[in-house]
Amino acid sequence: MSELYALDVNSSRDFIISDAAIKLVSIERLEASRKFRKESDFLLSMGGELLARAIIREKLKIKNDDINFGRTYYGKPFLKGVEGFHFNVSHSGGLVICAISNIEIGCDCEFISEENKIDEIRIVYTDNEYKLIRSFKGPEKTLLCHKIWALKESYLKCAGIGLSEEPGSLEISFGGESPAVYKNGRRLDYRLKLYGDIKSYAMAACIKNGAGKAIESLPDKIIFTGRDFLSANILK
Repeated sequence: MSELYALDVNSSRDFIISDAAIKLVSIERLEASRKFRKESDFLLSMGGELLARAIIREKLKIKNDDINFGRTYYGKPFLKGVEGFHFNVSHSGGLVICAISNIEIGCDCEFISEENKIDEIRIVYTDNEYKLIRSFKGPEKTLLCHKIWALKESYLKCAGIGLSEEPGSLEISFGGESPAVYKNGRRLDYRLKLYGDIKSYAMAACIKNGAGKAIESLPDKIIFTGRDFLSANILK
């Protein structure tokens, strides 16, 4: 079981800022969200936890009050007291995505903008990646940069190591049926997938191969959600 959900926080703004929604997130999440000066950042921060809670309620049939999150040494969130359920959240622009699986999973979404100047951050790319990037121009170049970054982030989040690993030490290859991630010339035992379902966003998911269990597949498509999904699965 692997699924990938998406939420447009601007379309769900009224619910996210409501008193009812604010009472449903953890104190830590609420305090962190209120530190943001821009409403857009507040919506993304709150929307991420609200979406995760809605999915957990729907899939595991547990009360909101019984949902408790912890963090690993490198800061990856996990659901306390539940074995065999893993999730990961990412947000950018006006979008939140949440991936779930029976085994460790990671996801990342990047709002595509030439203003990000992501192609100029040389340190995050290998020589081969940078050579590929320089073979493109304009919007195609910008899109490729965001795809590479989203794939690397999804792997780092799946592995649970975050930016403790230098992104430039990893190399993304597009030579096979699906993208692959390499380190020191060795292909790592992870599967990656790109999603182009939403215009102006590069999205990726990553899952570990096997991990001693039945091979898990990455989702074929994104499940789009909104206010009705949040309210139907939380306000019970």
